[in-house]
Amino acid sequence: MIRIITDSTCEAPDVLMHHPAVAVVPLSVVFGQIALRDGVDISREEFWQRLPGSNPLPTTSQATPSDFADLFQRFVDAGDEVIVVPISSKLSGTYAAAVTACGSRSDWPVDVVDSRSVSVGLGLMLQEAVAMIEAGASRDQIVARMIRIREKIRIIFVVETLEYLQRGGRIGKAQAFVGTLLKFKPLLAIVDGEVVPVARVRSRAKALEALQETLLQQVPQRGQQVRLGVTHALVLDEAKIIGSQLATSFDTSQMFTSDLGPVLGVHVGPGTIGAAVYAGE
Repeated sequence: MIRIITDSTCEAPDVLMHHPAVAVVPLSVVFGQIALRDGVDISREEFWQRLPGSNPLPTTSQATPSDFADLFQRFVDAGDEVIVVPISSKLSGTYAAAVTACGSRSDWPVDVVDSRSVSVGLGLMLQEAVAMIEAGASRDQIVARMIRIREKIRIIFVVETLEYLQRGGRIGKAQAFVGTLLKFKPLLAIVDGEVVPVARVRSRAKALEALQETLLQQVPQRGQQVRLGVTHALVLDEAKIIGSQLATSFDTSQMFTSDLGPVLGVHVGPGTIGAAVYAGE
């Protein structure tokens, strides 16, 4: 069997995250001196309840090489092959930890792919990988597809404030927006694995319109081959509307909605909405 290992920043339908071929390595959110594993020691609901009263803001911690090595050993002992598809290497050291673990044993049938993605973008990659496993694809074929599609997935998101990205050090090229947003809402993207600025929009409503317009311009394909993911931080009603509108515009029913988890929530804050689109091969 081929196993796909991702991490807890991946946002995908529960049925996919709990698929027999999928394993999830938790990253951690750190409140003071206490590190809590995402999805293990703290739930999404608990995190969002706790965040407003946290001073200072919590930080995050990547997965370790031993987190991956333990899984590698268990799966290889069971006769499995392994593909790791973690959060972008430009957003976390988790990819480097997986590479370190993989390099500790030359005989392990393990590949590590830098997703250059995160959240629902990573979820779309996981969807594709699992579909290929179920279709009988080889490890090499899946790895090659992951490398191809990571360049084709488009991710756009809107945050209420850049404060969280700036404090967390994940702001990337969107640093150019800092200091100019008193009257604007930032529209951001993940490009080549890092946060980049897209546009400054005068209101949240306009920013959400611009999110949809940008994705529709970037991805010209329409139909059921198009797959969508929408994630949100405490704005489910808005996320449902955005998801429904995008699905209609792209003429597809292949859409899922996810609640944003603790590790990403630390860096973007409440009110965030993001969407990812993949138009197929």
